[in-house]
Amino acid sequence: MEDRASGRPMTDKNEHVDGRPPASAAHTRPVAGREKRRLMVTQLLRSPVLNPAGDEVGRLEDLIVKLDGGGYPPVTGIKVRVGRSEVFVSSKNIEKLAPGEVRLKNQTLDTGAFQRRPGEVLVAADVLGRHLMDMARGRIVRAHDLVLSPGEDGWRLTGVDRSPRAMLRRLVPRKGRPDLRRHAVLDWKDVQPFVSHVPTAKLLMPLQRLRRLHPAQIADLVEGASHEEGEEILDAVESDAELTADVFEELDTEHQVEGGMMSPDYVWVTRGATAAMALEAVRVDDKAPHQLLNTVFVTEEDGKLLGSISTAELLRTDGARKVEELELVSCRVTTGADVTDVTLTMADYNLIALAVTDAAGNLLGAVTADDVIEAIVPEEWRARLEASTGV
Repeated sequence: MEDRASGRPMTDKNEHVDGRPPASAAHTRPVAGREKRRLMVTQLLRSPVLNPAGDEVGRLEDLIVKLDGGGYPPVTGIKVRVGRSEVFVSSKNIEKLAPGEVRLKNQTLDTGAFQRRPGEVLVAADVLGRHLMDMARGRIVRAHDLVLSPGEDGWRLTGVDRSPRAMLRRLVPRKGRPDLRRHAVLDWKDVQPFVSHVPTAKLLMPLQRLRRLHPAQIADLVEGASHEEGEEILDAVESDAELTADVFEELDTEHQVEGGMMSPDYVWVTRGATAAMALEAVRVDDKAPHQLLNTVFVTEEDGKLLGSISTAELLRTDGARKVEELELVSCRVTTGADVTDVTLTMADYNLIALAVTDAAGNLLGAVTADDVIEAIVPEEWRARLEASTGV
C-alpha cells in the first residue's frame, strides 16, 4: 500500500512487536523487571473482582482513562458490575490487575451509581473496536485490542493492537484465548482517537497534529473514516483556511457521497472462525447499527474481505463448521463507488448489507439497505411528507 503524499510504500515503523513504548517515551517509565505484566484489555474484561479475603464482589466491565493529559493516558479506575448496579473503583484501591483476576485493597466498595466525569473515557466502550488515526503514517486503523503497561505511578494505556486476530479474545473462552502479546502494536503516542461520540471527553481534534500531515494524508484519513469521523477531522482543520482548501482539493467527491452512507462498525470474523463463533460475535457486538446485525463479514487475517453471510444462515448451519466453508456472498463496492453503483449492486443481488473495501480489498465498512433508501429518496418527496404532516 502506497502513501498518496509521497508515493512510497507504507511501513509500520511506529509499531513495536510486543507493544512496549519507546525508551524515550515521556510521562511514564515502565518498572524494571515487570515487563511480563503487560496486559491486553481483552484479558481483563469480565474478570472477577475480588476483595482482600478472596471473595468475588463483582465483574470488571470497563477501564477508565484520562485522555486530556497527553503522553500515555493513566488508568484512573475501573467500572465494576455488582449485581444490577455499576460502580466505580479507583485505581488506588486496586492491589492486583491480572488476566482473570482483579484484587482490591479494601474490603468494601462504594456502591454509589457509576457516573462519568469530565475528561474520562471508557476504554472498552469508547475505544476498543473503533477507528483511530495513525498520525505517524496518516491512515485509519481499528483498535482490535489495547495494551496496558505498568509504571511507577500505576497502569497506563500504551499501545494499540490493530491485528484482526486480536478479535478472537472476545469470541473464545478465556482458557482458549491465544496469546497476542507478540503482535505488532502501535505506540499510543502515535495515534489519535475519535472522541465526538464520547459525551464527557470534552476533547477537540488537535489541529497541530493534523498540520504535521500532508493535505493528501489528511484526505486519506477523511476518506477512510466514517461520515461522522470525517466531519470531526474537517471541523478541526476548518480554522486553517489554507489547509482546508488544500484538503478539499485532494478529496474525491464521489467518495464523499459513499462515505456518508458507510458505517465503520460491523460484525466480522476472520478465516478459521466457526459458525458458532460468528454468532457469538453478533451477540456480543455493541457498536454496529442494528441493521448490520443481520450480516457477518468474513476476512483474512490481514483484513482482506472473503465475503459475507446472513445471521439466519449461520443459525441454520452446524456451529462447528468453519466460516470459509460456508456459501459466502462475495459482492462488494470500493470507496470510489457512487450511490448508483451501491444501489444497483444491492438490488441485483438482493442484499440488505454490502461490504465497502479499499482498492486492495481490505474491509473498511458496510452499507445497509436503509442507508441506500435514505440516500436516494428525492427531496421533493420529503417536502411532500412535511407538507402533509405539518412536521
